[in-house]
Amino acid sequence: MCTLFYIFVTNLSNYMLRVVAFFLFSALCASCNMTESSKQDATIYVSITPLKSIVEEITCGDFEVRILVPQGASPETFEPTAKQIAELSDSHLLFQTGLIDFEQSLVGRVAEQTKVVNLCEGVELMAGSCSHHHHSHGHAHGIDPHIWTSPKALMTMVDNVRDCIMREYPDSTKYDVAADKLQQRIAELDRYCASRIDDAALRVMMIYHPAYTYYARDYGIEQIAIEHDGKEPSPRQLTTLVERAKSNGIGAILLQPQYSEDKVRSIAEECGAEIVVTDPLCEDIIAEIARITDIICR
Repeated sequence: MCTLFYIFVTNLSNYMLRVVAFFLFSALCASCNMTESSKQDATIYVSITPLKSIVEEITCGDFEVRILVPQGASPETFEPTAKQIAELSDSHLLFQTGLIDFEQSLVGRVAEQTKVVNLCEGVELMAGSCSHHHHSHGHAHGIDPHIWTSPKALMTMVDNVRDCIMREYPDSTKYDVAADKLQQRIAELDRYCASRIDDAALRVMMIYHPAYTYYARDYGIEQIAIEHDGKEPSPRQLTTLVERAKSNGIGAILLQPQYSEDKVRSIAEECGAEIVVTDPLCEDIIAEIARITDIICR
């Protein structure tokens, strides 16, 4: 009799253990699924296109990443709509340079300012203004905003994205690993740019709108801009530009896609340079920086 009771209790205990274990496992799975689901449902905004691929790569595609400035629009003249402001307030995070006019105008307009992350932190900033279309605004009290066009600055920006994402999801080590891989790609780009520029003994580059100020600084190049603050060069300045292009053997003049080739055609013809369209707002900014380097070093 005692033996039968012992077998019954033992079997009951094993059964109850299995039941408890099953419910615990189910609860754990539900918790994990809820976490993953909440990630998938979260929206992250970036202010400009080049930041999109950076954030997507670090977050491994777990979030929908939306861009504030529409394709083809200029960040210099862009103003977010009331609908975008509302969507920003409902979003999970906003990554921005923190240096462009419209980005600074978001201060106080987004409900939770803690979700706004300025990626310029840690970047050695440069003075400069780059107004488009003759509007009167500057940038962050005269700071050049184009930090994403330099590989060295990009590495700092990647670290800023990584730090924010890891604070939000400290257990998601895959984000840290993804950021490391991205850093390695950018470090390779940095070495490539430095090597190409050194081999070509390049010291000067010419561009219509001064978008590669940080790139030029970090590789010891002088960036000669044709326009300043949205103003076309005077006849005297135009003559000086042609002379400088000829004396420095400039073979290519860079032009952003939102500008007409008419802006630089006369200079290009007089000094025998090619007009090459480059896009500092390209989504794959890593590939575009490599392409620019090949263009100015050939």
